[in-house]
Amino acid sequence: MTWISHKTSDRSTRRGPAKRAALPLVALSLIALPFAHVMLSSSVKVVRHTVVATSGVAAPAGGNYFIFFNARLNARPEVVFDALLSGPSTTGVFVGDGRTTSTIALGGNPDPVAGNFGFVINPLVTSNGNVVFDGNSTSIFTSNRREIVPIVQDGDQSPIGGTVTPIAHAANDGGTIAYLALMSGATATQGIFRTDGAHTVTIARDDIDAPTGGRFTSLRDPVINNLGQVAFEAEMSGGPADFGIFRGEGGNLLPIFVANQIAPGGATFEDFGNPVINVHGRVAAVASLTHSASHLGLFVGDGTQALAVALDGQPAPKGGNYDSRAGFSQPLRLNDRGEVAFHVGLAGGTSNQGIFRGNGEHTTTVALHGATAPGTTGTFQSFHDIRLANDGRVAFVASLAVGVGGVDFTNNMGIWIGTSDEDLQLVVRTGEVIDGKVLTRLPTDPAGLTQFDMNENAVVWIGTFRNARAIIFSRIGAENAGAGQQ
Repeated sequence: MTWISHKTSDRSTRRGPAKRAALPLVALSLIALPFAHVMLSSSVKVVRHTVVATSGVAAPAGGNYFIFFNARLNARPEVVFDALLSGPSTTGVFVGDGRTTSTIALGGNPDPVAGNFGFVINPLVTSNGNVVFDGNSTSIFTSNRREIVPIVQDGDQSPIGGTVTPIAHAANDGGTIAYLALMSGATATQGIFRTDGAHTVTIARDDIDAPTGGRFTSLRDPVINNLGQVAFEAEMSGGPADFGIFRGEGGNLLPIFVANQIAPGGATFEDFGNPVINVHGRVAAVASLTHSASHLGLFVGDGTQALAVALDGQPAPKGGNYDSRAGFSQPLRLNDRGEVAFHVGLAGGTSNQGIFRGNGEHTTTVALHGATAPGTTGTFQSFHDIRLANDGRVAFVASLAVGVGGVDFTNNMGIWIGTSDEDLQLVVRTGEVIDGKVLTRLPTDPAGLTQFDMNENAVVWIGTFRNARAIIFSRIGAENAGAGQQ
Protein backbone atom coordinates (compact mmCIF):
# COMPACT_ATOMS: atom_id res chain seq x y z
CA MET A 1 0.00 0.00 0.00
CA THR A 2 1.32 3.42 -1.01
CA TRP A 3 -0.29 6.76 -0.37
CA ILE A 4 0.61 10.36 -1.20
CA SER A 5 -0.32 13.45 0.75
CA HIS A 6 0.10 16.90 -0.83
CA LYS A 7 0.87 19.05 2.18
CA THR A 8 0.34 22.80 2.35
CA SER A 9 3.06 25.19 3.41
CA ASP A 10 1.34 25.84 6.77
CA ARG A 11 1.83 22.48 8.45
CA SER A 12 0.35 23.59 11.77
CA THR A 13 -3.11 24.00 10.18
CA ARG A 14 -3.15 20.29 9.32
CA ARG A 15 -2.91 19.09 12.88
CA GLY A 16 -6.32 19.42 14.42
CA PRO A 17 -7.59 16.95 17.03
CA ALA A 18 -8.55 14.41 14.38
CA LYS A 19 -4.98 14.27 13.06
CA ARG A 20 -3.57 13.82 16.56
CA ALA A 21 -5.93 11.07 17.63
CA ALA A 22 -4.23 7.84 18.57
CA LEU A 23 -4.43 5.18 15.88
CA PRO A 24 -4.26 1.43 16.47
CA LEU A 25 -0.75 0.01 16.25
CA VAL A 26 -0.77 -2.46 13.39
CA ALA A 27 1.96 -5.06 12.97
CA LEU A 28 4.31 -4.05 10.15
CA SER A 29 5.81 -6.51 7.73
CA LEU A 30 9.55 -6.06 7.34
CA ILE A 31 9.31 -7.35 3.77
CA ALA A 32 7.74 -5.10 1.09
CA LEU A 33 6.87 -2.46 3.67
CA PRO A 34 4.46 0.29 2.68
CA PHE A 35 5.73 3.80 2.08
CA ALA A 36 4.42 7.26 2.82
CA HIS A 37 5.14 9.82 0.11
CA VAL A 38 5.13 13.39 1.34
CA MET A 39 5.04 16.27 -1.15
CA LEU A 40 6.09 19.35 0.81
CA SER A 41 5.44 22.00 -1.86
CA SER A 42 6.22 22.76 -5.47
CA SER A 43 9.44 24.53 -4.41
CA VAL A 44 10.93 21.77 -2.26
CA LYS A 45 11.91 18.18 -2.89
CA VAL A 46 9.78 15.12 -2.25
CA VAL A 47 10.45 13.30 1.02
CA ARG A 48 9.71 9.58 1.05
CA HIS A 49 9.53 7.76 4.40
CA THR A 50 10.18 4.02 4.63
CA VAL A 51 9.69 1.95 7.78
CA VAL A 52 12.72 -0.32 8.24
CA ALA A 53 11.81 -1.92 11.59
CA THR A 54 9.35 -1.33 14.41
CA SER A 55 9.18 -2.51 18.01
CA GLY A 56 6.77 -5.30 18.83
CA VAL A 57 7.16 -6.84 15.39
CA ALA A 58 8.90 -10.15 14.74
CA ALA A 59 12.64 -10.01 14.08
CA PRO A 60 13.87 -12.26 11.23
CA ALA A 61 15.75 -14.56 13.61
CA GLY A 62 12.88 -15.06 16.05
CA GLY A 63 11.39 -13.09 18.88
CA ASN A 64 10.27 -9.47 18.60
CA TYR A 65 12.13 -6.17 18.42
CA PHE A 66 11.88 -4.47 21.82
CA ILE A 67 14.26 -1.46 21.94
CA PHE A 68 16.47 0.02 19.21
CA PHE A 69 19.84 1.49 20.19
CA ASN A 70 21.62 2.64 17.00
CA ALA A 71 20.79 3.11 13.31
CA ARG A 72 23.35 4.05 10.66
CA LEU A 73 23.41 4.46 6.88
CA ASN A 74 25.87 3.63 4.15
CA ALA A 75 25.88 5.02 0.60
CA ARG A 76 23.96 2.14 -1.05
CA PRO A 77 21.78 2.98 0.98
CA GLU A 78 21.37 0.29 3.62
CA VAL A 79 20.43 0.73 7.26
CA VAL A 80 22.29 -1.19 9.95
CA PHE A 81 20.75 -1.27 13.41
CA ASP A 82 20.93 -3.06 16.74
CA ALA A 83 18.04 -4.03 18.96
CA LEU A 84 17.09 -5.54 22.27
CA LEU A 85 14.98 -8.61 21.51
CA SER A 86 12.23 -10.34 23.44
CA GLY A 87 13.67 -13.81 22.74
CA PRO A 88 14.96 -16.38 22.13
CA SER A 89 18.01 -14.12 21.62
CA THR A 90 18.42 -11.01 23.79
CA THR A 91 20.14 -8.68 21.30
CA GLY A 92 20.74 -8.55 17.58
CA VAL A 93 22.44 -6.66 14.76
CA PHE A 94 20.49 -6.38 11.49
CA VAL A 95 20.69 -4.74 8.05
CA GLY A 96 17.54 -3.64 6.24
CA ASP A 97 16.54 -1.60 3.22
CA GLY A 98 12.81 -1.28 3.86
CA ARG A 99 11.98 -4.39 1.84
CA THR A 100 14.07 -7.15 3.41
CA THR A 101 16.01 -7.44 6.65
CA SER A 102 19.03 -9.68 7.25
CA THR A 103 20.34 -10.92 10.58
CA ILE A 104 24.06 -10.22 11.07
CA ALA A 105 24.65 -11.41 14.66
CA LEU A 106 22.66 -12.39 17.73
CA GLY A 107 23.34 -12.12 21.44
CA GLY A 108 22.24 -14.48 24.18
CA ASN A 109 24.51 -17.48 23.67
CA PRO A 110 28.22 -16.66 24.27
CA ASP A 111 29.51 -18.73 21.37
CA PRO A 112 31.05 -16.51 18.65
CA VAL A 113 31.93 -19.57 16.54
CA ALA A 114 28.20 -20.21 16.17
CA GLY A 115 27.58 -16.59 15.22
CA ASN A 116 25.85 -15.95 18.52
CA PHE A 117 27.32 -13.83 21.30
CA GLY A 118 26.66 -12.80 24.85
CA PHE A 119 25.77 -9.28 23.68
CA VAL A 120 26.01 -7.44 20.34
CA ILE A 121 25.72 -3.69 19.80
CA ASN A 122 27.08 -0.60 18.02
CA PRO A 123 27.13 -1.66 14.36
CA LEU A 124 28.49 0.22 11.34
CA VAL A 125 27.87 -0.75 7.71
CA THR A 126 30.60 0.04 5.16
CA SER A 127 30.01 1.16 1.58
CA ASN A 128 30.56 -2.41 0.33
CA GLY A 129 28.00 -3.77 2.81
CA ASN A 130 30.27 -5.29 5.44
CA VAL A 131 29.17 -4.79 9.04
CA VAL A 132 31.47 -4.00 11.98
CA PHE A 133 30.00 -4.48 15.48
CA ASP A 134 30.87 -4.89 19.15
CA GLY A 135 30.54 -8.35 20.62
CA ASN A 136 30.60 -9.24 24.32
CA SER A 137 31.57 -5.64 25.25
CA THR A 138 35.32 -5.98 24.68
CA SER A 139 35.70 -7.48 21.20
CA ILE A 140 35.04 -6.18 17.68
CA PHE A 141 33.88 -8.37 14.78
CA THR A 142 33.11 -7.96 11.10
CA SER A 143 30.63 -9.75 8.88
CA ASN A 144 30.46 -10.00 5.10
CA ARG A 145 26.90 -11.42 5.37
CA ARG A 146 28.26 -14.96 4.99
CA GLU A 147 30.63 -15.32 7.93
CA ILE A 148 31.66 -13.46 11.06
CA VAL A 149 35.35 -13.00 11.80
CA PRO A 150 37.05 -11.19 14.68
CA ILE A 151 38.91 -7.94 14.06
CA VAL A 152 40.24 -7.84 17.62
CA GLN A 153 39.21 -9.75 20.74
CA ASP A 154 39.84 -9.38 24.43
CA GLY A 155 43.10 -11.21 25.20
CA ASP A 156 44.64 -10.91 21.72
CA GLN A 157 48.39 -10.40 21.51
CA SER A 158 49.51 -6.85 20.76
CA PRO A 159 52.40 -5.75 18.51
CA ILE A 160 54.20 -4.34 21.58
CA GLY A 161 53.91 -7.50 23.69
CA GLY A 162 51.31 -8.52 26.20
CA THR A 163 47.59 -8.70 25.52
CA VAL A 164 44.85 -6.17 24.86
CA THR A 165 41.40 -5.43 26.27
CA PRO A 166 39.72 -3.03 23.80
CA ILE A 167 37.66 -0.32 25.52
CA ALA A 168 36.80 2.07 22.66
CA HIS A 169 37.03 2.00 18.90
CA ALA A 170 36.14 3.80 15.67
CA ALA A 171 35.78 2.25 12.20
CA ASN A 172 36.31 3.72 8.75
CA ASP A 173 34.38 3.00 5.57
CA GLY A 174 36.76 0.19 4.65
CA GLY A 175 36.08 -1.68 7.89
CA THR A 176 39.49 -0.91 9.42
CA ILE A 177 39.30 0.13 13.06
CA ALA A 178 41.35 2.21 15.46
CA TYR A 179 40.96 1.09 19.04
CA LEU A 180 42.06 2.11 22.51
CA ALA A 181 43.04 -0.82 24.72
CA LEU A 182 44.14 -1.56 28.22
CA MET A 183 47.36 -3.58 28.22
CA SER A 184 48.35 -6.62 30.28
CA GLY A 185 51.83 -8.12 30.41
CA ALA A 186 53.49 -5.17 28.64
CA THR A 187 55.44 -2.13 29.78
CA ALA A 188 52.58 0.03 28.49
CA THR A 189 49.27 0.20 30.35
CA GLN A 190 47.37 1.73 27.41
CA GLY A 191 47.78 1.64 23.66
CA ILE A 192 46.05 2.83 20.50
CA PHE A 193 46.18 0.43 17.56
CA ARG A 194 44.89 0.21 14.00
CA THR A 195 43.84 -3.14 12.56
CA ASP A 196 41.86 -4.72 9.75
CA GLY A 197 41.87 -8.07 11.53
CA ALA A 198 44.90 -9.34 9.63
CA HIS A 199 47.50 -6.63 10.28
CA THR A 200 47.81 -4.54 13.43
CA VAL A 201 49.82 -1.32 13.70
CA THR A 202 50.70 0.54 16.89
CA ILE A 203 49.66 4.19 16.76
CA ALA A 204 50.50 5.30 20.33
CA ARG A 205 51.37 3.83 23.72
CA ASP A 206 51.69 5.35 27.17
CA ASP A 207 55.21 4.06 27.90
CA ILE A 208 56.99 6.21 25.29
CA ASP A 209 57.86 9.86 25.01
CA ALA A 210 55.38 12.19 23.38
CA PRO A 211 56.67 14.00 20.26
CA THR A 212 56.31 17.30 22.12
CA GLY A 213 58.35 16.10 25.11
CA GLY A 214 57.40 14.39 28.34
CA ARG A 215 55.60 11.06 28.55
CA PHE A 216 52.08 10.03 27.62
CA THR A 217 50.08 9.32 30.78
CA SER A 218 46.56 8.87 29.39
CA LEU A 219 45.26 8.17 25.89
CA ARG A 220 41.72 9.02 24.83
CA ASP A 221 39.25 7.55 22.32
CA PRO A 222 40.65 7.53 18.76
CA VAL A 223 39.01 8.46 15.45
CA ILE A 224 40.05 7.17 12.03
CA ASN A 225 39.65 8.33 8.43
CA ASN A 226 39.39 6.27 5.25
CA LEU A 227 43.17 6.50 4.66
CA GLY A 228 43.86 4.88 8.02
CA GLN A 229 45.08 8.06 9.72
CA VAL A 230 44.20 8.06 13.42
CA ALA A 231 43.68 11.12 15.63
CA PHE A 232 43.36 11.15 19.40
CA GLU A 233 43.64 13.40 22.44
CA ALA A 234 46.22 12.56 25.11
CA GLU A 235 47.39 13.68 28.52
CA MET A 236 51.13 14.04 29.19
CA SER A 237 53.51 14.79 32.03
CA GLY A 238 57.13 15.82 32.41
CA GLY A 239 57.20 18.04 29.33
CA PRO A 240 56.13 21.51 28.22
CA ALA A 241 52.50 20.47 27.59
CA ASP A 242 49.90 18.59 29.60
CA PHE A 243 47.46 17.96 26.76
CA GLY A 244 47.57 17.54 23.02
CA ILE A 245 45.84 16.17 19.94
CA PHE A 246 47.96 13.99 17.67
CA ARG A 247 47.62 12.19 14.35
CA GLY A 248 49.44 9.00 13.43
CA GLU A 249 49.60 6.23 10.84
CA GLY A 250 51.98 3.84 12.57
CA GLY A 251 55.20 5.85 12.46
CA ASN A 252 55.99 9.19 14.05
CA LEU A 253 53.10 11.06 15.62
CA LEU A 254 52.24 14.51 14.29
CA PRO A 255 51.07 17.11 16.83
CA ILE A 256 47.92 18.88 15.60
CA PHE A 257 47.08 21.05 18.63
CA VAL A 258 49.21 21.20 21.80
CA ALA A 259 48.64 22.92 25.15
CA ASN A 260 50.71 26.05 25.85
CA GLN A 261 51.16 26.75 22.15
CA ILE A 262 49.79 29.90 20.56
CA ALA A 263 46.41 29.35 18.97
CA PRO A 264 45.10 31.13 15.87
CA GLY A 265 43.76 34.47 17.09
CA GLY A 266 46.53 34.94 19.67
CA ALA A 267 45.24 32.93 22.64
CA THR A 268 47.09 29.99 24.21
CA PHE A 269 45.78 26.43 23.99
CA GLU A 270 45.00 24.89 27.39
CA ASP A 271 42.96 21.68 26.93
CA PHE A 272 40.95 19.93 24.23
CA GLY A 273 37.75 18.04 23.56
CA ASN A 274 37.36 14.92 21.43
CA PRO A 275 38.66 15.39 17.87
CA VAL A 276 37.06 14.51 14.54
CA ILE A 277 39.05 13.80 11.36
CA ASN A 278 38.35 13.92 7.62
CA VAL A 279 39.79 12.01 4.67
CA HIS A 280 42.55 14.59 4.12
CA GLY A 281 43.84 14.28 7.68
CA ARG A 282 42.41 17.59 8.85
CA VAL A 283 41.30 17.51 12.47
CA ALA A 284 38.71 19.64 14.25
CA ALA A 285 38.34 20.06 18.00
CA VAL A 286 37.10 22.45 20.65
CA ALA A 287 39.85 23.90 22.85
CA SER A 288 39.87 25.82 26.11
CA LEU A 289 42.05 28.92 25.94
CA THR A 290 44.08 31.16 28.24
CA HIS A 291 45.68 34.61 27.90
CA SER A 292 42.76 35.81 25.84
CA ALA A 293 39.31 37.30 26.11
CA SER A 294 38.11 34.10 24.44
CA HIS A 295 37.80 31.14 26.80
CA LEU A 296 36.78 28.57 24.22
CA GLY A 297 37.34 28.10 20.52
CA LEU A 298 36.67 25.68 17.68
CA PHE A 299 39.71 24.95 15.51
CA VAL A 300 40.62 22.93 12.45
CA GLY A 301 44.20 21.97 11.58
CA ASP A 302 46.42 19.44 9.84
CA GLY A 303 49.68 19.76 11.79
CA THR A 304 51.11 22.49 9.54
CA GLN A 305 48.28 25.03 9.56
CA ALA A 306 45.57 25.74 12.10
CA LEU A 307 42.52 27.96 11.67
CA ALA A 308 39.98 29.28 14.16
CA VAL A 309 36.47 28.42 13.01
CA ALA A 310 34.75 30.18 15.94
CA LEU A 311 36.00 31.93 19.07
CA ASP A 312 34.12 32.73 22.25
CA GLY A 313 33.16 36.41 22.24
CA GLN A 314 33.72 36.87 18.52
CA PRO A 315 30.82 37.89 16.21
CA ALA A 316 28.53 35.28 14.73
CA PRO A 317 27.51 35.79 11.08
CA LYS A 318 24.00 37.15 11.72
CA GLY A 319 24.32 38.98 15.01
CA GLY A 320 25.41 38.32 18.55
CA ASN A 321 28.65 36.71 19.69
CA TYR A 322 29.66 33.12 20.30
CA ASP A 323 29.15 32.50 24.02
CA SER A 324 31.36 30.19 26.14
CA ARG A 325 28.76 30.04 28.91
CA ALA A 326 26.72 27.75 26.68
CA GLY A 327 29.84 26.35 25.03
CA PHE A 328 30.21 24.37 21.84
CA SER A 329 27.87 21.42 22.15
CA GLN A 330 28.83 17.94 21.00
CA PRO A 331 28.75 16.49 18.48
CA LEU A 332 31.06 18.24 16.03
CA ARG A 333 30.82 17.12 12.41
CA LEU A 334 33.66 17.55 9.88
CA ASN A 335 33.32 16.88 6.17
CA ASP A 336 35.97 16.20 3.54
CA ARG A 337 35.89 19.83 2.37
CA GLY A 338 37.22 20.87 5.78
CA GLU A 339 33.92 22.35 6.94
CA VAL A 340 32.75 21.90 10.51
CA ALA A 341 29.08 21.87 11.52
CA PHE A 342 28.66 22.98 15.10
CA HIS A 343 26.04 24.02 17.64
CA VAL A 344 27.01 26.92 19.90
CA GLY A 345 25.48 29.37 22.35
CA LEU A 346 25.12 33.05 21.46
CA ALA A 347 24.95 36.28 23.47
CA GLY A 348 24.24 39.91 22.69
CA GLY A 349 21.84 39.30 19.82
CA THR A 350 18.31 38.15 19.19
CA SER A 351 19.20 34.45 19.32
CA ASN A 352 20.71 32.52 22.23
CA GLN A 353 22.02 29.58 20.18
CA GLY A 354 22.49 28.43 16.62
CA ILE A 355 23.87 25.88 14.19
CA PHE A 356 26.67 27.00 11.87
CA ARG A 357 28.95 25.59 9.19
CA GLY A 358 32.47 27.01 8.83
CA ASN A 359 35.98 26.23 7.61
CA GLY A 360 38.04 28.92 9.35
CA GLU A 361 37.66 31.37 6.49
CA HIS A 362 33.91 31.55 5.95
CA THR A 363 31.01 30.72 8.27
CA THR A 364 27.41 30.12 7.22
CA THR A 365 24.38 30.28 9.47
CA VAL A 366 22.28 27.12 9.24
CA ALA A 367 19.62 27.73 11.92
CA LEU A 368 19.01 30.17 14.77
CA HIS A 369 16.97 30.05 17.95
CA GLY A 370 13.86 32.18 17.49
CA ALA A 371 13.92 32.07 13.68
CA THR A 372 10.96 30.73 11.75
CA ALA A 373 11.36 27.00 11.13
CA PRO A 374 10.77 26.32 7.41
CA GLY A 375 7.73 24.19 6.63
CA THR A 376 6.01 25.42 9.81
CA THR A 377 4.62 28.60 11.32
CA GLY A 378 6.66 27.95 14.48
CA THR A 379 10.13 29.05 15.58
CA PHE A 380 13.25 27.13 16.57
CA GLN A 381 13.66 26.72 20.34
CA SER A 382 16.59 24.29 20.77
CA PHE A 383 18.83 22.02 18.71
CA HIS A 384 19.87 18.41 19.18
CA ASP A 385 21.88 16.01 17.02
CA ILE A 386 23.46 17.28 13.78
CA ARG A 387 24.98 15.64 10.70
CA LEU A 388 27.08 17.06 7.84
CA ALA A 389 27.43 15.86 4.25
CA ASN A 390 30.39 16.45 1.95
CA ASP A 391 28.33 18.84 -0.19
CA GLY A 392 27.81 21.13 2.80
CA ARG A 393 24.25 20.10 3.68
CA VAL A 394 23.52 19.93 7.39
CA ALA A 395 20.76 17.74 8.80
CA PHE A 396 19.62 18.34 12.36
CA VAL A 397 16.95 17.55 14.92
CA ALA A 398 15.35 20.57 16.58
CA SER A 399 12.56 21.48 18.97
CA LEU A 400 10.09 24.30 18.31
CA ALA A 401 8.85 26.88 20.82
CA VAL A 402 5.56 25.67 22.27
CA GLY A 403 2.79 28.27 22.00
CA VAL A 404 4.20 29.98 18.91
CA GLY A 405 2.57 29.54 15.50
CA GLY A 406 0.22 26.76 16.53
CA VAL A 407 2.97 24.62 18.06
CA ASP A 408 2.10 22.41 21.02
CA PHE A 409 3.71 19.35 22.59
CA THR A 410 2.29 17.10 19.88
CA ASN A 411 4.09 18.79 16.97
CA ASN A 412 7.11 20.57 18.48
CA MET A 413 9.98 18.47 17.08
CA GLY A 414 11.32 18.04 13.56
CA ILE A 415 14.24 17.20 11.30
CA TRP A 416 15.51 19.78 8.82
CA ILE A 417 18.18 19.67 6.12
CA GLY A 418 19.94 22.38 4.09
CA THR A 419 23.18 24.20 3.39
CA SER A 420 22.06 27.40 5.15
CA ASP A 421 19.08 29.07 6.79
CA GLU A 422 18.01 30.19 3.32
CA ASP A 423 17.35 26.71 1.86
CA LEU A 424 16.31 24.61 4.86
CA GLN A 425 13.69 21.96 4.19
CA LEU A 426 11.55 20.17 6.72
CA VAL A 427 12.00 16.40 6.48
CA VAL A 428 9.58 15.22 9.16
CA ARG A 429 7.73 16.64 12.15
CA THR A 430 6.04 15.14 15.17
CA GLY A 431 2.29 14.92 14.74
CA GLU A 432 2.66 13.54 11.21
CA VAL A 433 1.22 10.15 10.36
CA ILE A 434 3.65 7.63 8.88
CA ASP A 435 2.29 4.24 7.85
CA GLY A 436 -0.86 4.84 9.89
CA LYS A 437 0.89 5.84 13.09
CA VAL A 438 1.32 9.25 14.71
CA LEU A 439 4.93 10.33 15.27
CA THR A 440 5.25 11.61 18.85
CA ARG A 441 9.00 12.05 19.39
CA LEU A 442 12.32 12.28 17.54
CA PRO A 443 15.81 11.38 18.84
CA THR A 444 17.62 14.06 20.82
CA ASP A 445 21.16 13.37 22.04
CA PRO A 446 21.38 9.89 23.57
CA ALA A 447 24.89 9.60 24.98
CA GLY A 448 27.05 7.17 23.08
CA LEU A 449 24.28 6.15 20.65
CA THR A 450 23.65 6.99 16.99
CA GLN A 451 19.90 7.38 16.46
CA PHE A 452 20.14 9.88 13.60
CA ASP A 453 22.38 9.59 10.54
CA MET A 454 22.59 10.79 6.95
CA ASN A 455 24.18 9.96 3.62
CA GLU A 456 24.28 12.12 0.49
CA ASN A 457 20.53 11.96 -0.19
CA ALA A 458 18.75 10.57 2.85
CA VAL A 459 18.50 10.45 6.62
CA VAL A 460 17.67 7.61 8.99
CA TRP A 461 16.21 8.15 12.43
CA ILE A 462 14.63 6.31 15.36
CA GLY A 463 11.23 7.75 16.21
CA THR A 464 8.59 7.15 18.83
CA PHE A 465 5.02 6.45 17.71
CA ARG A 466 2.82 6.52 20.81
CA ASN A 467 3.85 3.32 22.61
CA ALA A 468 6.05 1.92 19.82
CA ARG A 469 9.38 2.86 18.29
CA ALA A 470 10.47 2.54 14.68
CA ILE A 471 13.50 3.05 12.46
CA ILE A 472 12.57 5.29 9.53
CA PHE A 473 14.52 5.93 6.36
CA SER A 474 13.67 9.32 4.81
CA ARG A 475 14.84 9.79 1.25
CA ILE A 476 14.89 13.35 -0.11
CA GLY A 477 14.36 14.32 -3.72
CA ALA A 478 13.60 10.98 -5.37
CA GLU A 479 9.89 10.33 -5.74
CA ASN A 480 10.20 6.79 -7.08
CA ALA A 481 13.18 5.50 -5.09
CA GLY A 482 12.91 3.54 -1.84
CA ALA A 483 15.53 2.83 0.80
CA GLY A 484 17.12 0.11 -1.23
CA GLN A 485 16.96 1.87 -4.59
CA GLN A 486 19.33 4.31 -6.23
